[in-house]
Amino acid sequence: MKRVIITAANSFIGRRVTKVLSENGYYVYAVVRNTFTDHDIFKEMVNCKIIHCDMNEYDALGKCIAERCDIGIAMAWDGTRGIDRSDKEKQENNFKNSADAINSFIALGCSKIITAGSQAEYGSCFGKRKITEEDICRPNTAYGVSKLKLFEYAERRCAENRIVLIEPRYFSLYGEDDYAGTMIISIIRKMLKHKPCELTECIQQWDFLYIDDAVNALYKLLVSETAEGIYNIGSGISRPLREYIEEMRRISDSRSELLYGTIPYPETGIVNTNPAIDKLLNTIGWKPETSFEEGICEVIRYQKGIVL
Repeated sequence: MKRVIITAANSFIGRRVTKVLSENGYYVYAVVRNTFTDHDIFKEMVNCKIIHCDMNEYDALGKCIAERCDIGIAMAWDGTRGIDRSDKEKQENNFKNSADAINSFIALGCSKIITAGSQAEYGSCFGKRKITEEDICRPNTAYGVSKLKLFEYAERRCAENRIVLIEPRYFSLYGEDDYAGTMIISIIRKMLKHKPCELTECIQQWDFLYIDDAVNALYKLLVSETAEGIYNIGSGISRPLREYIEEMRRISDSRSELLYGTIPYPETGIVNTNPAIDKLLNTIGWKPETSFEEGICEVIRYQKGIVL
């Protein structure tokens, strides 16, 4: 039985990855923060052991586990939203702690390491041109700079130790129990209450991917014998954000007024998320299974229990 260690195992994507690994015969060390208490999310997962360890203690992960592992998945990151993305000190701490996790994975004998990359590593994307994994990265936030710094560090350390490194770079993921402050969740909650929705002009190109499809892609990369390097994780379908907003209102049968243009774009201008996913398709034969309408229906069913 292969052993996997995953940090932030209780996160939006982490808990789903942990579940899939458990269901497919892996023994999982699920690393959570010392303050984490909601152990019920893991109770039905077989061969899963919870490890309490804060991010600033990741250099001691080897002592917490003391058993050889096959795969390390570094998902933990603090300050991924809002003004925290520009907090240089916080993002530098993220790099240091995550680098400690990479070194602990190496010390535990992992032959494959997976990082949690981000579209922010590429920097701003303008126009309709699709971003490929070969594009030069020009991150324009402290978050993106530190994410890229971690990838380059992991790439160097893995090369030194002949370890396979895979970096899924996630674009816009969504799901029913995502953070309440995300665009989709916050707008759906307003729509379910028929409240006005304040928006930008919503003319930017956007790519949304349902969380279960993203987890499926990650799992296929993990078990692949040929996958290595960077992979964009998105649906591959980009269209104006306004089309998504109006589809959400139609699906939710909402009477919400859509107040386009009441929120200004940032001074840096309109940014698009427009990933090319050809490398992912060619490597593992993956393609999304959940349409945007199907995913939004799942979000609405879940959120109705919260807001109504």
